[in-house]
Amino acid sequence: MRMARNMRRSRNIWSFIPNNQAQSLLIMTILKQNKGILEKIVRERREWIHVKDDKGRNSLHYAASTGYLYGVEYLLRHCHTCNMEKDNDGFFPLHLASAFGHTKVVKKLLENCPDPREIVDNKGRNIVHISTIIGQFNVVKYVLQDTNDEVKDMINDKDCDGNTPLHLAASHSRPKIVQALTWDTKVDIHCLNNNNQTALDRLTWCQLKSAGVQNAKRGSHSIEITSPRKPEAKKTDFYKDRINTLMVVSTLITTVAFAAGFTLPGGNNSSSPGKQGIAVMLNHGWFKPFIFCITASMYGGISVTIILIWAQLGDITLALLALNVATPLLGVTLATLSVAFLAGVHLVISDLSWLATTILILCVILIFLLLLLYTLLWFPLESSNIIMRYISFYPFRFLTWLFEDSTEGK
Repeated sequence: MRMARNMRRSRNIWSFIPNNQAQSLLIMTILKQNKGILEKIVRERREWIHVKDDKGRNSLHYAASTGYLYGVEYLLRHCHTCNMEKDNDGFFPLHLASAFGHTKVVKKLLENCPDPREIVDNKGRNIVHISTIIGQFNVVKYVLQDTNDEVKDMINDKDCDGNTPLHLAASHSRPKIVQALTWDTKVDIHCLNNNNQTALDRLTWCQLKSAGVQNAKRGSHSIEITSPRKPEAKKTDFYKDRINTLMVVSTLITTVAFAAGFTLPGGNNSSSPGKQGIAVMLNHGWFKPFIFCITASMYGGISVTIILIWAQLGDITLALLALNVATPLLGVTLATLSVAFLAGVHLVISDLSWLATTILILCVILIFLLLLLYTLLWFPLESSNIIMRYISFYPFRFLTWLFEDSTEGK
């Protein structure tokens, strides 16, 4: 009898708690992720699940935003409509789980969502839009890998401004998400928003806005007629500056290679009869790659200089052709000069094996990095060819990593 009275008394305690305090109690339980108290509250006062706070959020909103997977599963079992309730900003629990990057919770909520494409906030944004804006790459990646067509079709949905997730990824500088979206064949990379902008247009517009560029005043528009074959003056100046820079580099390479050709490592033989002037280290194994690479650097630098002289004759088409030929040739010349330096240094320290090995490993790593950085300069900026996209995949990932590290540091 005493146990029965205690049970009735404990049930009566819940009935005395007003709804405004009930929500606070339930939210605190979810934030603390207290499984036992959550089950007891739902068992005694199930209607508290539907009580909302001043932001219009119910208990499932808070469980989703904190990534409390058990709480989400438990609440979904006892409330089949909570997943479809908005807060004051139009956010569903799915939006909050996506914004905080809780992929497992997103998966569970999607399983209990009849039509994921209808889950949009007051601005028409679905969970991919929200994840993209915040930068939650794992959520976007999960949606792209989902086998449910209803889920995956969200990647091309537009918000109230007509922006797809790709538009937002470009305008919010999310390179990893841009890469993931553009690699998926279902993503429409040519889709236009309400301002007739593609994702690339959107990126350009955002960069101009951040630089403080103002819109033209009404009535101040002018029409400028230009020849389609003649580039703008600024563009011509850009190519001239680039040509001059490459000429300076090629001239320096030629000078260094010429000097190295007459100041060989180890010097020349001046004492042995009949061998005067012959290189002392002529029979050394590393002398052959040294002399080969220094010769290639010498004539490579001269060739680049001559090609760039042709580029300065005034014809823009010839200048572009010269740049396309000179840039990779200069890269090869820089590589041979780097190898020549490695071989020359190795020649004079080869008797000390540990130092020679250390310098060899260090130089190989640095030469590889230099070639990688230089290759990125003349890689095609755009290509729909699948082979070229696979080739450019890892350099792009490298640049993405550098960009994200720099932005996180700020």
